[in-house]
Amino acid sequence: MKRLALTAMRTGFQLGSAVAPRTTGRIALGLFRRPFDPMGPNPRKAQVIETGRARFAAAESHRIRYGSGHVQAYRFLPDPALDRGQTIGLVHGWANQAYFMRAFVDGLTAAGFRVVALDLPAHGDSTGRETDPLDGARALQAVAAALGPFDGLVGYSFGGSVTAFALEGRRPLTASLAVKRLALVSAPDAIVDITRRFGAMTGLGKAAQSAFEQVLTRRSGRSVDELNVSRIIGKLDLPILVVHARDDREIPFSDAEALARASATTRLLPVDGLGHRRILYAPEVVSAVAAFMQGLENPRFPQ
Repeated sequence: MKRLALTAMRTGFQLGSAVAPRTTGRIALGLFRRPFDPMGPNPRKAQVIETGRARFAAAESHRIRYGSGHVQAYRFLPDPALDRGQTIGLVHGWANQAYFMRAFVDGLTAAGFRVVALDLPAHGDSTGRETDPLDGARALQAVAAALGPFDGLVGYSFGGSVTAFALEGRRPLTASLAVKRLALVSAPDAIVDITRRFGAMTGLGKAAQSAFEQVLTRRSGRSVDELNVSRIIGKLDLPILVVHARDDREIPFSDAEALARASATTRLLPVDGLGHRRILYAPEVVSAVAAFMQGLENPRFPQ
């Protein structure tokens, strides 16, 4: 977000927090659920979208009904001679779209997997203006019902939260998604940490922050403190790979460590120098995830 707009928003929320904290908290939740990139428009992102559009033009395009709108999904098929007959679902990050998972599309199809990538609600060519991890989980389940079943899932950043909630299937969801393997790339752990960082960025006062989180609690059917990915994956009986850069300045590496401690079947694969965004396009990361999906329990980067 441009500095001037952020300053104006902070001023408005600081004033609102002082005079009408409950209303300000509700307004903050609406903004929190509306995808935007704090980094703002940039040439690199535009290039990713343009390159992705060309690559995804070769995919099967599917418009899948979800709620009162549609989710855009893409299916890629491998060379028939390599086809394993297994499907991997890809879930992108916040303020991204399916195009950003292009490197994983290429790596996984080269390994013989069928690949389905979706635009989450309010992203890309899917409908909607607001979303959250539970909303994304419902959309992912709708795509899996139409184009699955999925043998594995790869969730990046916000998409990692989405995959976890879809697999858990706890209310307000009505069912759980089942897969054999899960890879989490640069994924967060505690949603409350994200809400607190959002509150600090936007200038929410204590009472408005509390109101914001209370509304989120009512929407999700559980307290904000319960919205932890580690809590969910600790109950999953499947191999899980966590890939995270030590120099990630958006989702701290400590989140990955918390995820890795969650279960005996979770493996942490640290990487250096790739931050939060470059990790998506690193060949060694894509290769490690592809190897994991092929059955390698503890993939390593080339020395």
